[in-house]
Amino acid sequence: MNRNTSRILMCIAAGTVAMIATTGAASSPLSAPDKTSPVAVAMRALVTDSADAATRAIPADFASVMGYRPIVLDAMAGNPHGDCSSPVPLPTEFESACKAHDLGYDLIRYAAATGKTVDPHWRRAIDGRLESRLHAACIERTDDGSRRACDAAASVAAAAVDMNSWRQSFGTPVAEPALPIALGGAAFALMTLSVLLTGRYVRTRISVPEIGEHA
Repeated sequence: MNRNTSRILMCIAAGTVAMIATTGAASSPLSAPDKTSPVAVAMRALVTDSADAATRAIPADFASVMGYRPIVLDAMAGNPHGDCSSPVPLPTEFESACKAHDLGYDLIRYAAATGKTVDPHWRRAIDGRLESRLHAACIERTDDGSRRACDAAASVAAAAVDMNSWRQSFGTPVAEPALPIALGGAAFALMTLSVLLTGRYVRTRISVPEIGEHA
């Protein structure tokens, strides 16, 4: 499968997410956030600093409000109880990135629970970090076909998250019935892409003779 086909399938996946996830009313955007508040400082640390620095920047009462203390996993600060929240299995390499993303969202929820506001920029930044981390998690795969399938999963998962954030006006993350449906539609395109990638890889391996085969 060539790059154009891959791009087409990615567009189908993103379009499916967009068509389903954007139905309904979006939440009102946050206004007049304090960029020097403890929450803003913690958000900045979570996006730009080391995992240790990020955990130190978390507000002191975060655990009492949200019910857990962040941990450091694979050099990322995250929610120890977090997951990728997908209706279909995703690569196991994504687990730590998803836990880190969950912590970022929980920090926004913490702000809402304690009467504070967060600049919508930070939800965008957290989503962006998730996407880059998902793709980075695929690099360790040495098999070309497997790595491409992993990258495809990363792109579709990131697209679903981006669309849901846009639908919620980059405000406080809330669970919605539309998201699992959107992810399911995107997953269909992802599975199609994975099958095509795997099929192409297998055909290539079969058609290319080993060195010395005809010697």
